Amino acid sequence: MNDIRIGLALGGGAVRGAAHIGVLDVLDRAGLEPAVITGTSAGALVGALYAAGRTPSEIAKLAQALRWAKLIRPARTRKALFETAKLAAFLDNAVGGLTFDKLERTFAAVACDLTTGREVVMREGSVGSAVLASAAIPGVFPPVDRDGHLLVDGGLVNMVPAALARELGADIVVAVDVSGPLPRRPPTTLLHIMVAVSTLQPGGTDTLADDADLVLCPDVDEYAFWELSRIPEFEEAGRAATERALPLLHALVAAAAARQTWQNP
Repeated sequence: MNDIRIGLALGGGAVRGAAHIGVLDVLDRAGLEPAVITGTSAGALVGALYAAGRTPSEIAKLAQALRWAKLIRPARTRKALFETAKLAAFLDNAVGGLTFDKLERTFAAVACDLTTGREVVMREGSVGSAVLASAAIPGVFPPVDRDGHLLVDGGLVNMVPAALARELGADIVVAVDVSGPLPRRPPTTLLHIMVAVSTLQPGGTDTLADDADLVLCPDVDEYAFWELSRIPEFEEAGRAATERALPLLHALVAAAAARQTWQNP
């Protein structure tokens, strides 16, 4: 079974993306560490940290210490509500200033080209700038100029990049969709409204069912996308969803291993 490459596609969902930490924690403890990771927006951030060698517990500590006031400040231009120089520096530092070729695991992040509306898959250059581009919610954060593309939040084109994980060599693909329904608490500010709008394109249950072998949908709808104080609850939702799915995932790995043995006696 050790030759079976598990791919993990982590979807966007703003702060709800903390559920991905719980997913990774359970997979690590079960000996099912993903070899391939793809991510969009918040999923790109968590995926990049894991691919860079951070453990789930280290990622959790980093997430729980987040304070927006220290990372963003009102923009002085008309491109967005906030400027992201400090956020960019934080992201680059969090992944150790690595480029994609220096990561411990295969990783790709997804963004949207603002001038063409097309999906852009990032697999080269600075990991930190790729994460910043993948999470650049239009209107909230400014677009990121990267490799000749003006990039914004990948959730506009591919909320959960499951097919991409398969393309990158995963034998089994687990997709994690944290977009969920709109929060029970309605947004009350312009910022909250814009963050909520950025998640209106759900992962797409039908598409994910075709692209992934297993789709996890952590129960994250009770709390809003922007509530940093709820990060522990989101993490726990990710753990619970993954623990319920472990028997199936073990079976999928066993079946893939048997198929591999039969095809390559």
